[in-house]
Amino acid sequence: MASFEQHVSGAVITSGVLVTPLYSAGIVDMNQSLALLAFGILGGVLPDMDSENSRPIQISFRILSIFLPLIAVLSLANSESVFSILGFWAVSSLLLHFVVFRSFLNMTVHRGVFHSVPMGLLLGYLFIVLFRDIMEYDELFAVLCGIFVFIGFIVHLLMDELISLNALGLSIKKSFGTALKFYDKNNLYGTGIIYVAILVLAFVYPIDFDIFVEFFESFENIKL
Repeated sequence: MASFEQHVSGAVITSGVLVTPLYSAGIVDMNQSLALLAFGILGGVLPDMDSENSRPIQISFRILSIFLPLIAVLSLANSESVFSILGFWAVSSLLLHFVVFRSFLNMTVHRGVFHSVPMGLLLGYLFIVLFRDIMEYDELFAVLCGIFVFIGFIVHLLMDELISLNALGLSIKKSFGTALKFYDKNNLYGTGIIYVAILVLAFVYPIDFDIFVEFFESFENIKL
């Protein structure tokens, strides 16, 4: 399995290579480019969120416990009192940290169903829904956010598989095949739930694929 630093480096390089032509074509501006780079890096570390012994993951959960309620709090800023908002933020942060995330770590097994291609697809789709339908960003940017999360996720899985092979290809570690997978043979129920969740999201929050016509037409503006 690749180290945390290797996963971050792989995600940074891949996301940087992909975001450069998007910026050159005028599809995204500088701020959006930096955001996409960040989402690619985030996707590059998400597969290890099921490892409770990972120090970076524990830190990430603590940050998310504070940041996610903050997004909800901002939507209440004009309708609730300051004390109500602070109370909501505090309670939500504690629930996320001590109930949701702790329960998640207790229920998951490292390199289990969370460490799979469909999970990356589900997370990418959730980011699209978050930015397009909840935070109301334009659809193209929201879709790109989801794509970069998914790509970072897949880069992580690919790196774990490559590390399972030695440089000369003379041996294969037992972990080979446990990272880049489309289902978890030890948790078919969980795998089924993920696929159903993807289908439900696609039905309830469909993507307008006409935006990809605009996307590819924009590449005509790239200066070589």
